Amino acid sequence: MGFMYDIFLPGDYFFDLIYTGLPSFPVLGQEVYGTGIISTGGGMYITAASLHRLEVKTAWPAVFGNDYYSRFVYEIAREAQIDLSLSRCIDAPYRRVSTSIPYEGERAFVTYIDPAPLDMHAFWLERMQQVEFKHLHLGGLMSIDELTPLAAVARTRGATITMDCQDVPVLHTPCAWCDLLALVDVFLPNAREALIVSGTSSVHAAIHQIMAWVEAVVVKDGANGAWIGTGGQITHVPAINAGPVIDTTGAGDCFNAGFLRGYVVEQKPLLNSVCYANICGGLSVTGVGGATAAPAYDQLQAWLSACPDECQADSHTTQPQK
Repeated sequence: MGFMYDIFLPGDYFFDLIYTGLPSFPVLGQEVYGTGIISTGGGMYITAASLHRLEVKTAWPAVFGNDYYSRFVYEIAREAQIDLSLSRCIDAPYRRVSTSIPYEGERAFVTYIDPAPLDMHAFWLERMQQVEFKHLHLGGLMSIDELTPLAAVARTRGATITMDCQDVPVLHTPCAWCDLLALVDVFLPNAREALIVSGTSSVHAAIHQIMAWVEAVVVKDGANGAWIGTGGQITHVPAINAGPVIDTTGAGDCFNAGFLRGYVVEQKPLLNSVCYANICGGLSVTGVGGATAAPAYDQLQAWLSACPDECQADSHTTQPQK
């Protein structure tokens, strides 16, 4: 098979339209004028672009249509020198458009998605079987039936597996979480998602519950940094102060890219990998657009060298709650 990728990254593109500088949040019957607007790539493009900047060899088997939105993201990905050799371009529309409205550190979305023009999971499985890779990263939850064949191929490659959460329908569907999360090595939800998955009301309680189902859980907690749960121990890793928060779109995806640089490429411990992740996620919110301010590898190294105290962790060992 030849070339060895660091990361296999199944997932779709999005075309992101982002408004900025709103004086108030839109309400029915009123018009609000922003001070800026940007069109850029979203969805798995953000993770692919962020990993590329961190010098991670990434296989992204994306599907693009013949519509304007597909072609726009395809071209910016090509110009960014993202490896598109496993992607497929089809002669039909495949519009995936999301309008983001950032306001006071949060954001709202309005999204349109065309029906998938092919069986995406079968396509990803086909592409997986064509290449060698060290790690499978899933940008959102999958059902057990969807994940099992992908995980099986990854394990035959000797690859590790991480899975983000995202607010997708599976998140709100009754699920045998212990069976699903047993298929991955590290689960990467944000704090809100962790509460939903665990059915608890605090981040600590959520981490204790999820630790019973997966080898390691890393919970993204915005300005509070991140939490690591593994082996009965919870470790808090503070966020960095990179400057004013402009747009949080894609911050979790950039966080994931930093984590994967440490965890997969450099084989760092979880603590160091989450430090990488906090830096990448923290820098990403200082610009508009998911990958616009995602750091290059030399920027990451500069932060690690200049601000070692930013990555100091507070840890304590606790017993899982009954």
